[in-house]
Amino acid sequence: MLVAANCYTRPEDFDDSMTHDRTNAPARPSNRLVWIASAAAVIIVVLIAAIVFSPRDSTQTGPTGSGTASGAATPTPTEPPIAEQLIVPGYDPTPGNFALPDASNLTATPVTANFELTDDATEWGGIYGLSFEATELANPAWNSDNSNLTTTLAALESPVLRFGGNKVDRRMWWTSTDEPAPEWAEATVTPADLERVAAVAEAVDAEVTLVVDLGHNDPERAADMVKYATAAFGEHLLAITIGNEPNGYSPEAQPDLAVRGDDWDTDAYQDALVEYSDAIDAETPGTDYAGPGAYDTTWLRAYTESDLPNKTAVTMHWYPLWRCDATSNQSSTTTIENLTSPALRESAHKILGLGKGVADDAGLPFWLEETGPTSCSGGNETSRTHAQALWTSDYVFTAAEIGAERIAFHSMLGACDGGAPMSPVCASGSVDEPGEVIEGRSNFLALMLLSWVPDGQVLTPTVSGDGSVMVHAVYGNDGSLTYVIVDMRDPGATDALAPVSLHAPDGLGADAPAAWTPNSGSQLASDALDSTESTLPAMAPVQAELAAETLTADAPLTVASTPGTTTVLTFDDARAHDNGDGPTASASASATP
Repeated sequence: MLVAANCYTRPEDFDDSMTHDRTNAPARPSNRLVWIASAAAVIIVVLIAAIVFSPRDSTQTGPTGSGTASGAATPTPTEPPIAEQLIVPGYDPTPGNFALPDASNLTATPVTANFELTDDATEWGGIYGLSFEATELANPAWNSDNSNLTTTLAALESPVLRFGGNKVDRRMWWTSTDEPAPEWAEATVTPADLERVAAVAEAVDAEVTLVVDLGHNDPERAADMVKYATAAFGEHLLAITIGNEPNGYSPEAQPDLAVRGDDWDTDAYQDALVEYSDAIDAETPGTDYAGPGAYDTTWLRAYTESDLPNKTAVTMHWYPLWRCDATSNQSSTTTIENLTSPALRESAHKILGLGKGVADDAGLPFWLEETGPTSCSGGNETSRTHAQALWTSDYVFTAAEIGAERIAFHSMLGACDGGAPMSPVCASGSVDEPGEVIEGRSNFLALMLLSWVPDGQVLTPTVSGDGSVMVHAVYGNDGSLTYVIVDMRDPGATDALAPVSLHAPDGLGADAPAAWTPNSGSQLASDALDSTESTLPAMAPVQAELAAETLTADAPLTVASTPGTTTVLTFDDARAHDNGDGPTASASASATP
C-alpha cells in the first residue's frame, strides 16, 4: 500500500542563530546601524510594492481561485479509502502484454489436451466462492466503512457465499429479541447482522446459502432466523440447510463435538428435517432446502429419501488431506507432495463422483458446499503455500468437470499471522484483534485468476501424460475458448518447459467458430511449491507473436508450460480479429513470464 508522507515544519528546523539576547545593548544605535535599518526599510517597501502591484498568475491558487500555483509542488497522492482497497500480495493490476515461452524448439513428447462439450456440461460462471462459519455473520467487517471485505469479495466476480460450519450447531446464538446468549455461545447473530451481510451479497452479486442450528433442537428459533434471512437477502438467498454435518452429532461419531445423544441416527435426522421444515414453512412458506452438508453417502441418501419438501440440491463436504499426522505417510496426509500429486485428482473423481451419483439418483443438482485442502486444525507444510494455490486452481475445475455446480472453500476472517492457515482470506490484525482490513492469500490469487475465465460451459478433458500437467477448458457463451493449464511440477526442482498441444473441442455444434486466435492471458507463478509467495498479473492482451497464431479443428496449437504455474489463455473467434476487433498486441511486450 502507498503511504502518504507527512509534510510539516518542526520548531527545531528554524535557525535560532538569528535571535540574540539584547539586554545589554547600547541605548543609542550607532550610525552604521541606522544606515542598515534605513536601507532595510527601503528594501521592504520595494518588495511590498512589487507584491501588491505585480500581475497575478492566472493559474495561482487564491481564495476564490482554482488551479495550481506556478512552480508549486505537486500534492502527495493519497490512498483511496480502506473500503476501496484490494490487498492481495503478489497481484499486479497493470502488467504488460502477456507472453509465453517459445515452444517451437521443445523436443519432449507433448502433453496432448483434447476436449468435448457434453450435454450435461456444468455451467461456468459464479459457481465458486467462500464458506464461512456462521459465527462470522456477526463479524463487524461486513458492510463496514472500515473494511475492504466487499472489495475483496467483488474480485471473485459473483462469488458463492455459504454460512455454516461446525460452529452453527455449537457456538452461534440467534436472537431477534435481544435475548441473553447462553454460556456455550461464541457469537450472537441478530437481524441487523443479516442485513449487513445481505448488503455485501447484493453489492458483489453473490448467491447465499445459510445453515441453521440443528444441534440444539430448536425449530422455532431456526424458523425465526430463516424469516429474517429471507427478508434480508431476498433473491440472493438460494437455499437453507438444516444443520451442518449431522453425521457428526453423536458421541460415538465425535465425542468432543457431540450435540445429540446416542440415539441420533439417520432416522432421527429425517424426523428432525420434517419437524424443522414444518416450523420454517409456517413462518416462510415455500422455503428451498439443500442438504445434508455431509461427507458420508449414507447421510446424503438419508437426506434425499426424507420427507423434507422443496429439496433444491444435494450438498457434500470434502477435504482430501484429512490425516493430520505428517508421519503417517499416506496419500491423504498433509504434505505438499500429496497436495500436488495427480492421485489427489483421481481421489476427487472417486469421492465426489459418489456424491454426484446420489444427486443424480434423486434428480437434484450436486453442490460442494464446504471444502478445502485439509480439515486438520492448525498449520502444516501445505499451509499458505504456492502448492495450495496450484491445487485450488486445478480442484475447482476438477470438481466442475465431475458435476459440482457450486463450490465453496471454507474460510475465516481471522488473523493472517497466527490464524486461519488454509483460508483464502484473512484479517491483517493480531490473533486477539484481527480487525476489519482483509487480505487475500495465494489461494485467493488462484480464485481471482479463475474469475477471469468467461462464462460458458465446462468441457470434458482427455489429457495425456502422467497428470503433473493438467489442462481444463471452457467454451464461452460468446464463442470464446479458454484453456487453463495447471503445471504441478516444482519450479524449485526443474525449469524444463513442457510442450502442451491444445486441441479444439468436439461437440460444439454447427454454429461454433471454425477458428480461434489467442486474445488474452495471465499466469499464476512462484519460484517453489513451498513458497509462501505467489504472483499474478491481471489478464492482459497477448503479445503480437502469440496473437498471430490460429487454432482450428485440424490444426492444434502447441504452447510451453512452465513448472509451478497455472496459465489462463483465452481465444476469441478468429473472425473478430479479421474484423479488427482482436486484442491490441505489442511486439515489444515485457519479458516472458
